[in-house]
Amino acid sequence: MKGNEISVKELRTDAVEWLQKLHQTLTVKEYGKGTIRNYSQEMKFLFKYYNHKTVADIRQADIEQYLQYIKEVHKIGRAKGRSVAQTCSFFFKRAMPSA
Repeated sequence: MKGNEISVKELRTDAVEWLQKLHQTLTVKEYGKGTIRNYSQEMKFLFKYYNHKTVADIRQADIEQYLQYIKEVHKIGRAKGRSVAQTCSFFFKRAMPSA
């Protein structure tokens, strides 16, 4: 999704901090470099899409709306949609479970 309206938005300060936490969590759990890069990129797009909200305020309904948006507007396929959903699930269950 390079060069679209999402990618040009700025990241909130809290989003930058959560991306660092995600990177740390994935590194400690010994995920591969490609996985770390992909998960970080997908979460960065989600955070930019919701740059008017703090990361802690993003809910399940927001993620579902985002998935619908990228499917309809960016015409992503089923596999990509599942990958984004899996990334979001990992982040909200493992990287920020206490928030």
